[in-house]
Amino acid sequence: MEGAISTSFPIGPEAPDLFLDDRLLHPARHFGHSQEVLADTTLDVHEKRAVLSSWASDAWAVESVPALRMPPGATEPVSFDAIMDALRQLDRSE
Repeated sequence: MEGAISTSFPIGPEAPDLFLDDRLLHPARHFGHSQEVLADTTLDVHEKRAVLSSWASDAWAVESVPALRMPPGATEPVSFDAIMDALRQLDRSE
C-alpha cells in the first residue's frame, strides 16, 4: 500500500519513572541537604526548585525553631538559610 502511515509509535503513556516521582514527593528520603538536590544531575531546574521550595515551606518548620526545616523522612533538620542559598544558586544558573 503506497503512502501508508506507520503505526509503530507508542499509543499509551510511557512508564513513569517511579524513583523520580518518589524523589519529588518525598525528597527527604533521598536528599540529606539542599546541596545534594543541586548536585543531582537527573533532576532539571524546575524539579530542583520544587524540591527546595517544598523544604522551605512553613509546613516543614521545626516547632519553636522556624529557621530549621524537618520534612518527613529527614534524618536531620535542614536550615532555611541553606535552602534559600540553594534556590539562589538555581536562579543564577538559569
